[in-house]
Amino acid sequence: MFLNLYFLVMATSQFIPELRIGYLYTYWGPLGFVIMVTLIREAVDDVRRWQRDKEVNQQKYKKLTPQGAQRTITSANIRVGDLIFVEKDQRVPADVVFLRTTEASGTCFIRTDQLDGETDWKLRLAVPVTQKLETNEELFSMDATVYAEKPQKDIYNFIGTFNKVRYNIVLTVSA
Repeated sequence: MFLNLYFLVMATSQFIPELRIGYLYTYWGPLGFVIMVTLIREAVDDVRRWQRDKEVNQQKYKKLTPQGAQRTITSANIRVGDLIFVEKDQRVPADVVFLRTTEASGTCFIRTDQLDGETDWKLRLAVPVTQKLETNEELFSMDATVYAEKPQKDIYNFIGTFNKVRYNIVLTVSA
């Protein structure tokens, strides 16, 4: 950025006859070269980012259907309200609320290194009411809703509520 500005000021100064030293192309050439290299580097980064996004969007996940079956879908096809199985060591494909875990206590550990670069494990708890259910199919027969605040840049705070007849549980996540 600074070099681009430096070359631009130097090249622009050559339009003033009193400041002109040498030929214009000796100033505009390096500026054009620096800008071209920057554009190419940014284009390469964009293509790599697009390829990574495409790869991530094609990852397979298991979705629970109301009939109790599991259907394989890609992460690009996950929609709000889908019940997704997240296996051990599998990337969490979206913002999720853990309804159940295989641990009786409802605990699970996640890594957020793809979001914030921190590689330590963070403890998360499943919603207590849904953790106590006997089967996954019971999730579909519940008269419940999950309200979550709209997406924000602050990844360390989350406020939501789990509403079920006779229950109103506040869901929070903090770093």
